[in-house]
Amino acid sequence: MSTVLNEIVSNYSYELLQTTLSSLQVTKNNIINEYLTRIMNHKDDSAYCDHELANFQVEVQKILAKYRMLIKFGPMLGLMGTLIPMGPALVGLAVGDIASMAYNMQVAFATTVIGMLVAGIGLCALQLNQRYYAGYLNDLEFIIAKITTE
Repeated sequence: MSTVLNEIVSNYSYELLQTTLSSLQVTKNNIINEYLTRIMNHKDDSAYCDHELANFQVEVQKILAKYRMLIKFGPMLGLMGTLIPMGPALVGLAVGDIASMAYNMQVAFATTVIGMLVAGIGLCALQLNQRYYAGYLNDLEFIIAKITTE
């Protein structure tokens, strides 16, 4: 989708925009297609276009929220997974059961690593998606500026 918006922005003409819009009507399952279609259908109303742009930003924040949840819940669950086996590990240490203590410590450290891995994946996904959606937002703002002044 970004290549379509990049083409519209770099080679802007109203005819190209209309042609692209008619080809996008076939695949409406994309958030960009949906908002570009809405904006083009109300191109004479700049207030509506601005409202749709704000709605696009809200939808993007909803999409990005799942990645933010991974970033926050990964370490929380990792910490819980660390603290829960620590109790039995300390009991094993107190009674001299080194094998039990070692097993529980392995579980504790493994859950910490998994929690941080989940957070790292969430952070990478968030950064990547934020960059894409920021570009889409910039392109939609450009298109709105062009169609509302024509």
